[in-house]
Amino acid sequence: MPRKRKQKRSAWASIAQVDESTWRIRYWGKDADGQYKRRSKTVRGTRLEADKVRSELMLQHSDDAPCPTVAQAWERWVLPDMERRVEDGDLAPKSLEQYRSAWRKHVEPTWGSVACDAVRPLAVQQWISKMGRSPAISATQVLSKVMDYAVRYEFCDHNPMREKYLMPSQSTVEKQDPGIWDVAQLMDEWDSCRGAWYEPAFILAAFGGMRVGESLAPLAGDVDAMVLDGVDVCAIPVINQMPNRGKKPTPKLKTRQSERVAVVVGPAARRLAEIAASIPADWPLTHDGAGGFQNQTRLSRSWTGAHPFRNLRNSYQTWHRYDLRAPRWLTKRLMGHKGEDVEDAYYDRPDGARLAEIVADLYRERPVFG
Repeated sequence: MPRKRKQKRSAWASIAQVDESTWRIRYWGKDADGQYKRRSKTVRGTRLEADKVRSELMLQHSDDAPCPTVAQAWERWVLPDMERRVEDGDLAPKSLEQYRSAWRKHVEPTWGSVACDAVRPLAVQQWISKMGRSPAISATQVLSKVMDYAVRYEFCDHNPMREKYLMPSQSTVEKQDPGIWDVAQLMDEWDSCRGAWYEPAFILAAFGGMRVGESLAPLAGDVDAMVLDGVDVCAIPVINQMPNRGKKPTPKLKTRQSERVAVVVGPAARRLAEIAASIPADWPLTHDGAGGFQNQTRLSRSWTGAHPFRNLRNSYQTWHRYDLRAPRWLTKRLMGHKGEDVEDAYYDRPDGARLAEIVADLYRERPVFG
């Protein structure tokens, strides 16, 4: 007699093993007219993968489907939605990485196997109390997103994360260095890194207002160097950024407004034009010596400045506004910040040449770099 196939039966669906890596799931599901009929689905892979597909089908088709676990809700609704938002440009890739990290480190170990309707405020408070303030904030944000979906699809009556919880003390937060450089200190810092492989990134961040990843992405050919009434100016499009790791830039910037033109003036512009002219146009300004890109991890390991490299952007905003006396709207535009009203957000679209002229005029009046 042929060997009887292994089969797991339930009140709603069954899983039968067809061969070593193939499983057939039989279940009851609604057709286009809303009528129930017998259906089947073939799954190739492990038994665990077949069980996972069965659970998904049950959530989709069973009137008496059990409440999904927190992990099922995360994998089925929250994570795909975040990935879609990254594709649409509504969520920064780095933000998605942070959500994934909070899920993996703090949410999944405690809540992954718990049914969404079994998440209780007391248990949440006990969970929060075991973490530092920063991880508690990010972890509760992730769990709240999961529970929002459970409420939306009527598996829960309310989101327990909407309760007011006692968060860990601020003393548990690792303080970030808030320091910035003034104009004189920036020039000193520039002198100390002149000739280093990351000098172009320094110039783009300190004198062009770019974020860390943005400062590593421009190519030599992206630099539009010019002299406007005696003022050296470089206009550089900001359309990509380098990730923490990896060898290629991504077009996914922090926000929609981040795509812009950065403007560098004065001696920094002269030096940037010099660097760009010394290498092939298709090489990144901050290259590895063979035409390849450098990522943020390499930069953080090499940087030896008085403050974190990211603080160069804060320094740029400060000198740009208070030393160059640039109007607020201009600084926001050059830094890729969101406009304050509809006109700023949707209608104000100055090109790089116009921005370069405005910054050159301001620098001519106040040559802050001497």
